[in-house]
Formats: sequence, structure tokens, C-alpha cells
Amino acid sequence: MSRFTDLQKKFKFDGYTGFGSGVNNQGDRLLNKDGSFNVKRSGQSLIERISPFHQLITMSWGHLFLLILGVFTGLNLIFTGIYYLIGLDELTGLVKKDSLGIFVEVFSFSAQTLTTVGYGRVNPVDELASLLASFEGLSGLMSFALLTGILYGRFSRPNAKLLFSESAVFAPFQNSIALMFRIANQRKNQLIECEANLLFNYHDKETGNRRFINIDLEYSKINALSLSWTIVHPIDEKSPMFGLSKAELQEMNPEIILMFKAYDDTYAQMIHTRHSYTYEEMIWGAKFIPMYKRAENGKVTELELNKIGQIQRVDLPN
Repeated sequence: MSRFTDLQKKFKFDGYTGFGSGVNNQGDRLLNKDGSFNVKRSGQSLIERISPFHQLITMSWGHLFLLILGVFTGLNLIFTGIYYLIGLDELTGLVKKDSLGIFVEVFSFSAQTLTTVGYGRVNPVDELASLLASFEGLSGLMSFALLTGILYGRFSRPNAKLLFSESAVFAPFQNSIALMFRIANQRKNQLIECEANLLFNYHDKETGNRRFINIDLEYSKINALSLSWTIVHPIDEKSPMFGLSKAELQEMNPEIILMFKAYDDTYAQMIHTRHSYTYEEMIWGAKFIPMYKRAENGKVTELELNKIGQIQRVDLPN
């Protein structure tokens, strides 16, 4: 009896994961290292592919600030160019004589109009410039209203900020071995009622399908993630990895997928995150070193987040 046939008889495959089962139709891994799904969408027009709100909510803060600065500068350059086209004689209060100085004055007037600051030294005197300034002011109000909504959406959007160990390890556990990896909360917020679900996903070469098995954990729930949590899957008779050698496990091309959820007391909402480990990210014969200790003052516990993935080599039981 082959290993694949044996697994099919011993375990119930989960067919409701949403990941599909066709081994030849999918990428090397189902989840990227950042927890996003390893999926590239095609077959859509450019308009259908664009999702501005989603992009603005999920992009990094650095990219967002650069985008805001770029849009602000671009709008002011456009309006400055239009003021030049309709004639600078329709603006009063310009005092500079050189070309660069005049450009800076007109650009500054545009920025003051767009932001509705309006210092007043430079102002329009004819109809075209006045209409353009009115339209620019309206554009500024709408832009800042949209920006306010985007910033609110980013701040109000709950998300988990977890640290994951770079590798999962096969470590000694209760006279046997277990697959372990470690997580910790990067923020100072409180995560309570934490729950972890683990999927063992492998390629079944006999059927050409991708198989998913929900695997047992030593503890699938904890009351609070105040320090770190080493998630442990005992490799016993109930485990699909029981009795497998390193070569056999590598041949199955496995991926361990973590689904984590917890209640965030800051947002008063449930938060969710995901992570995965492929075979190349699993280490045989290692254990995690402690990452918290008593602080020097003896009054608090110090959690050393930089040690989330630090390990030491150990011998595994036969």
C-alpha cells in the first residue's frame, strides 16, 4: 500500500478550503509569506482590474504619502499651467520679476487656493482666473474629503500585526516529535480568545490532486496572546506525517497553512491572519530558544521579539 493510498484511508480530506485541488493548475505555494493568497488574476479589462479604494487602504504608509505628495504636486502644476495659459495679467499681487520667481509665486497661489488657505496677496482679478480659482478650490475640498475618508478607513481597519518564526521546526515532544512554529503580537494591544487552525496540504501523485487535512494541535485555543505562542502539532498516529522520513515528506511537497483569529480589544472586533510554511521552510532537529525573561527591575516580563525565530539544534528521538 502506497503512502498516498494509506493517507486516503486513514484521514478525511477537507474539500471546503477554497483553495481548489488541481495540482497542475496551481502555483508552488498557496499563500505568500505575507499571508496573501498566491493568486494572479487575469482575463479582465484594465478598468475591471483597478480597485482604487482597496489599493489605497492596503498599500504601505510610505507609498501612500508619496502618492499624496505626487497628486498634490501634479494638481498644482496643472493649475499653474492653466494660469499661465489664460495670462498672468489676470492675477494681481505678483511681485517677482524673474521667470523662476514668478513661477514659484503662481505655484504657491495655486497651492493656497487648492488647500483653501488663501493668504490674499496674489488673487484673481478677471473672470477666467476667478472661475478657475473657484474650480480649484472645489477640487481641493473634494480631494481632502476623499483623503479624510481614506485615512479613516486605514485607521479603522482592524488587522493583525503578528510576528511568525521564519521556519517551522521538528522538535522533541513527549518522547516523540512534533512540528512547531512560533507567533507573537508586535503591538501592545490585547488579543484574547485566540484560535489557530492548521491545514496539512500535499500533492497526491497518484490522483494528481492537492489534498487538505485538518491536523490536530496540542492547543488550538488560548485565552490571550500576551507573550509568544508556540503552536505544536504532535506527530503521532493521528498525524498525516507520522512515520514519514525526510525524503518521503519532501516528495509530498507539503505546505502547512495556519488560519489564525482573535478578538482585538482595541477595535472590539475579530481579526484574522494567515501564514504558511513549505518543506524548504521546515527544519529537522531544532527547538526554539526562550524569548521572554524577567526584566532587570524584576517587576515585569520582557518579551524579546527579535528572538521569534531563533533556534538551537537538538537530536530527535528514534
